[in-house]
Amino acid sequence: MCVRNVSKAVRFLPAVAPNPDRELAEARACIDRGDERGALRRLDRARRGFVKKHDVAGLEHLLVMADVLEADDESLRADQANLDYAVKQNLRLETRRTATAAGEPWVDPYPNLESPAEHTRFVVTRAAKVWIGVGVVLGTALLVGVLVLPWFFDETSTRVTIRVLNDTPGSVVVRGCNDAPDCDSAWLRNDLEPGLAAEGDVDADDLVDLFKIERPGRVDTCLPVRIHDGYQQLDGGSGTLVARVSEATTCPGTTVMPAPVAETGIGL
Repeated sequence: MCVRNVSKAVRFLPAVAPNPDRELAEARACIDRGDERGALRRLDRARRGFVKKHDVAGLEHLLVMADVLEADDESLRADQANLDYAVKQNLRLETRRTATAAGEPWVDPYPNLESPAEHTRFVVTRAAKVWIGVGVVLGTALLVGVLVLPWFFDETSTRVTIRVLNDTPGSVVVRGCNDAPDCDSAWLRNDLEPGLAAEGDVDADDLVDLFKIERPGRVDTCLPVRIHDGYQQLDGGSGTLVARVSEATTCPGTTVMPAPVAETGIGL
């Protein structure tokens, strides 16, 4: 964050410890208090101070102190391993620099430092595990949605027009039933005088769609129409299927085959 005015009492603490021996003493005090996280911070500051001074003995002493820590927490163990790795890398660099200055061959004090067991470690915290779990759940839900939803919402499904023609001498009420055979709810309802027709679009894959025919003063009849079989008779898959009210029978009714017609007029 940016601050407009900075108090003179605020002091800048350098990243490199000005006195690594003092940091070592503070690290020992932290260990005595059981503050291992604080000890690790102090040891790392001391490491940077010893590196600046090219103090090999100090780095070796620091490595011994780091081994004293009993890190029970996974995060602390990772920080301890990171510190151990950093100190050994610093020692390799300093011993090589000393050997080069003396004109002597350099002997790697840690030839197996590249082994995975001594590499820096990444800690998966509890919060990270929670977010990983959330990501897995969301990814699974997305995959299920992609695979399953098209079965329920097929935008490319073929529709066909079904026309119910009142070819009787009396007026009737035609209802397209959603919950056959009771027909308590209807997707279509029309009052038809003789010679008129009611139309609606249905799925061409429907095996049977039920229409209920109501006449004043008479028992209701049913007209189960074989949609899919009628659709297969259409030339090129386009046109209209026509069912006649006179074909309705006592509910639940006998299925009827609609007549396929290519024109939209009623003249049948």
